[in-house]
Amino acid sequence: MVTKSIWVSRLMLLGLLLWTSCQPASLSAVEPISADVLNEEYERSSVSVRSKYDGKEIVVHGYAVVAADMPNSGEDQGSLFLKNNGSKLARSVACWFSKNQVEQFSKIRGGQYVTVRGVFNGEAGVELKFCKLVSIE
Repeated sequence: MVTKSIWVSRLMLLGLLLWTSCQPASLSAVEPISADVLNEEYERSSVSVRSKYDGKEIVVHGYAVVAADMPNSGEDQGSLFLKNNGSKLARSVACWFSKNQVEQFSKIRGGQYVTVRGVFNGEAGVELKFCKLVSIE
């Protein structure tokens, strides 16, 4: 009886290990990408960047070009645009956030270093939908 119990325990442990090893990485394990690096990749090959990121949640950091634009009355979204300091790129990363995020995004001023998390959409440029503020430095 003891050996059967040991084998059952080992099988259960093995099953648990296999199950947890197949789980997706946690969101906190997502590596941040610089706004300019993302833009440069997009300019080189929008098709490549879209196949890599479209529909996926990513973390982007950069400097707020200006203060976050709050949604006006009747609008559902606000926006924030990120670049790196001294960037020579014309394009910036657009980050769209919902009314629910206004309190957090209202703290952002132009020139602040910001990290955001959002779902990439490369259809009309480098954009993040459903943005959430990760940090302001």
